[in-house]
Amino acid sequence: MLTLALSQLRDRPRRYVSVLLAIVIGVTFLASALLVGSSATASLRNSLGATYSAADLVVAPAPGADFETGVGLAAAAGTPAGPGSLQDVEGVREAHAHVVTAAGLQRPSGREGTGSWSETSDFALVSTVPRDTTLVPAELVAGGFPAPGSATEIVLDERTARSFGLAVGSSTYLIPGVEADSPGRRVTVAGIAEVSQDPNAIGAIQVRADEALTEALKADALAALRSLEGAVVDGPEAREQAAAAEMAEALAADHAEHVLVRLADGADPARVAAALREAAEDRGLDVTVATPDVQAQEQVARMAGSNVFAWVLGAFAAIALLVTALVIANTFSVLVAQRSRDLALQRALGASTRQVRGSVLAEAGVVGLLGSLVGVGLAAALVAGLVAWGATAEGFGFLTFEAAPLDLVTCVAVGVGLTVLASSAAAGAATRVSPLEAMRPREDAAVGNRAGTVRLVLGTLALLAGAAGLVGGAVQANLAIAVAGGALSFVGVLMLAVLFVPAVVSVAGLAARPAGVPGRMARLNAVRNPGRTASTAAALLIGTTLVAMMLTGGRTAQVQMDTIFRAEFPVDVQVRLDPDGGAAERDRVVAVEGVDAAALLVPAGTARPAGTGGGGAAEGGTAGGEAAVYAADPEQLRAVVAGLPADAAERLGESGTVLVPNTVEADALVVTGPAGSRTFDVVASASSALVPVIPLADARALGLDPGAAGAGASVGLPEGPAPQLWLRADEGLALDALQELNTEVAQAAGVTQDSVSGELALRLLFTVVIDGMLMVVTALLAVSVLIALVGVANTLSLSAIERSRENSLMRALGLTRGGLRGMLALEAVLVSGVAALVGCVLGTVYGGFGAHTVFGPMAAGIGQPVVWPVVPWPELALIVVVSVAAGLLASVAPSRRAARLSPVQGLATA
Repeated sequence: MLTLALSQLRDRPRRYVSVLLAIVIGVTFLASALLVGSSATASLRNSLGATYSAADLVVAPAPGADFETGVGLAAAAGTPAGPGSLQDVEGVREAHAHVVTAAGLQRPSGREGTGSWSETSDFALVSTVPRDTTLVPAELVAGGFPAPGSATEIVLDERTARSFGLAVGSSTYLIPGVEADSPGRRVTVAGIAEVSQDPNAIGAIQVRADEALTEALKADALAALRSLEGAVVDGPEAREQAAAAEMAEALAADHAEHVLVRLADGADPARVAAALREAAEDRGLDVTVATPDVQAQEQVARMAGSNVFAWVLGAFAAIALLVTALVIANTFSVLVAQRSRDLALQRALGASTRQVRGSVLAEAGVVGLLGSLVGVGLAAALVAGLVAWGATAEGFGFLTFEAAPLDLVTCVAVGVGLTVLASSAAAGAATRVSPLEAMRPREDAAVGNRAGTVRLVLGTLALLAGAAGLVGGAVQANLAIAVAGGALSFVGVLMLAVLFVPAVVSVAGLAARPAGVPGRMARLNAVRNPGRTASTAAALLIGTTLVAMMLTGGRTAQVQMDTIFRAEFPVDVQVRLDPDGGAAERDRVVAVEGVDAAALLVPAGTARPAGTGGGGAAEGGTAGGEAAVYAADPEQLRAVVAGLPADAAERLGESGTVLVPNTVEADALVVTGPAGSRTFDVVASASSALVPVIPLADARALGLDPGAAGAGASVGLPEGPAPQLWLRADEGLALDALQELNTEVAQAAGVTQDSVSGELALRLLFTVVIDGMLMVVTALLAVSVLIALVGVANTLSLSAIERSRENSLMRALGLTRGGLRGMLALEAVLVSGVAALVGCVLGTVYGGFGAHTVFGPMAAGIGQPVVWPVVPWPELALIVVVSVAAGLLASVAPSRRAARLSPVQGLATA
């Protein structure tokens, strides 16, 4: 039977090309996912190994240890100026705690020596230099390390030095970890080092300094935080005050990620490790002590489970393999049907059912083996090339390609097993009938027969049960139930496909009637074999449904997140002006490119909930407390505030109303100004980032003079709140342009950049992230669609071969070559078009329910009971057009072969 199988492959190789291509694509995807995972693990091991490689031993918090363990570990290691208990362990020459301090490195805005500096700084991680500089895991490329006790020298990584135009001897500024009024500390570049391979430092500027400088930076940051903590503030600034207190507490103590230990000459590593562990336990610290290699391997083992990218690729590989299985099953069913007479003759000549089944499975095994080997080879070449290319980027030299032999063998085994399993149904069908019955056509599942009735009952039950789970999960916001219900309902759809897809294709085929005989014949041929049509359409249906689902869900998520962000942060940008700031600053800011509208808010008085007495100044108008109230022109206010509930948006800016944050629980506020008090009805927002605002005319009635200099000091609050600007940015503003916008706004308003705030960056970041995810996901799912379209081409090709006599007869009766090609093209268009349309409808439904499941609770928090799906009509139309065009393209080769066959040759075909 193996000889017979090989002869089939040798004599008719063309019939197996498309199924071979489907296997290659599916296995390439699977192997790529596994190779990405193993290469990521190897790269991480390489990176961590470089981080620890300079030490003799590494002391680190044990897995699961809390933050305080790192604090205690830093104290146990001590500093060069004040060594800790780990330093006292016999055999230890130095125990250096890896403590990192966040800071900002100022970028020169002009050439070195001009004294010109930018107003912004880039994020940097500052780590201390040990006494034994050989413990530093990055080699110097120029200069030297800071002198002991120096608070003015740093070592900079070579990537940043080149980007900033700095060299040994250059000067720059280090800014404390929070925004401070001072320009920072002027430092000199004493040395330039290689970029560290530490995975926690990738992407950040890497600065190394003596303990004296890091302590000075920490002291500056603490002073700035405590000054903010002690200030009297109102509105959203109160949250900054609370955050400042937390940051000050965190900065008060160092936290060590690990301790690098250098042993004394002749010291026994095992004995010293035990002594270090004992010294740490005496301080109540749960730590591990290991050699650099062991520490790196253990950390990689803990982090390997978080390789999300590999898992995501694996999930999409599974989808691609599912579609591949459908294509294989459909292809072999057609091949077996075409060879039914050959198989019947073999049975009549004495071949057993086992031998016949074995010959079909042997064909599948050989094709699966060839396709799997090619797929694994392509995946290895692809991933290895990407890793090699990535390793050329500065700072990513640790990237390593690793191909685990077990993974490669697994991919080949999966490819072969999947092919054999997918073809087993066709192999079984070849042996379930007698030689005489094999000469007759096999009855497909239809509503009128037993197979169709079973499919109808089981498919309907699965569809109804799954739909109930999908709806129930969406209502309860239970993602697990919704996903399970959606999957079950889709299984039901696939089971019913053989019953409804041919009918839909037949109806759609009415549109082909104007094409004449080719159109009518295409419609009849498309539904002549319902099982084959349904199977071909099902493969494409899976891909298009998933693509449409992700597009609908992604677009809905994008709009919903924008709605939620606008409700929580109704104002794009907020600017805190100087006390004498006003209309002139607003006019300059609104002229800045990228600013669509601006509203000037001037202090108008104080507010307290109606029915309560006065009290000290408080944020948000909480019960019994007072807060500053601002006034703004209603038209300006409506132009910049977005995301309010519908009723609140209608009342915004009306006389006698006050816009308040969601921290206000009262229905009315009493606002007091220089000329008296008045009760205002509350216009509630869903945001905690706003300050109370009343209309400007109402403020004038309370005695405010908006044009008066220093109006903020006239309302009776300590230090007087400063005027503000609320801005709305242009809709087309990009994330990378936001920093430039903030800088220009600050310059136009005459304030420092730390006076410009807002959550627009977060909203734009989510938009960019969702767009990127949609692009990646759609590209990954496109692999499934590609495999399905290969199946369309394969089915059409085999069907044309099967109908050679029929096609030749029509040619003999007058059908032209063009008519024959048109008939096959229309047949492909009907199947692919119907599958794409049904897939788009299903995907839109699933995407809508999924979006409601995920975002329903958040939407309810801003008064939105239902998350309606955002249908991406242009993208869905593109899916249909591409599917139809691909189906048309898939018909080119089989139609050309069919048209080249002369009627005489075709009629002579057995």
